[in-house]
Amino acid sequence: MLRDKGVEETKVPDGERTGEKVEALVDESLVEEETYTEPDQYATFNVAYPQFKNVGAEFNSQIRNAVIDAIADHKRSSADSWQGRYKTQLPGEKISEFPAEEEKYSLNISWDPIQVNKQFISFTLFLEAYTGGAHGYITITSFNYGVIKKEEVRLTDLFPNDKNYLKTVSDFARKDLLNQFRKQLEIKNKADEEDIMPLLLSGTAPDLENFSIFTFTPEQITFYFTEYQVAPYAMGSFTVSMLR
Repeated sequence: MLRDKGVEETKVPDGERTGEKVEALVDESLVEEETYTEPDQYATFNVAYPQFKNVGAEFNSQIRNAVIDAIADHKRSSADSWQGRYKTQLPGEKISEFPAEEEKYSLNISWDPIQVNKQFISFTLFLEAYTGGAHGYITITSFNYGVIKKEEVRLTDLFPNDKNYLKTVSDFARKDLLNQFRKQLEIKNKADEEDIMPLLLSGTAPDLENFSIFTFTPEQITFYFTEYQVAPYAMGSFTVSMLR
């Protein structure tokens, strides 16, 4: 279950348009998709994740284990949440010991390939879940892997000539996000920015954790900022892409 754009719409380098032989960024033949859709007493699941044919076993296990852990955590949280409702219900409420099918808590996991080829794997894993409360939540995890060296690609590897790469990324992301905020909120002056600046400044500080979710192509790096990291929940999540 690819997310939104799917494999077939992934961009190909400009060389292809000039007649050069250029390898597509995403090669579907290198992927086998695993799924999990078996509900339990409290939860439903719509899960899909990739396993790659051209990587070391440890990398596929890392992906699989992340998904298995998410499923197990959702099962526990769903059971605890429903049983908490059941055991603390007020007189007159009619909460059954187990939820009806339409009342079960949901977990959806999908993935979005950015690169899948003979050189690199780069993709995001999106987890959307609801276990009660006012709203659900979304988490994003990125996986970046060098096929030839059979090792993780770290952010520092993409800035070999910049010792202060975190400051470079921080400055760029902060400026880009502020421009996005100004358009989304129709901000017209400095006073209007005051409410959003604290989250923006902390969420884009030059710390590795702030930029730990990223994907890359030969042309650019994309950073993903989850809900609450750089803006209030109501504004959602954000991405920032910068040329390499």
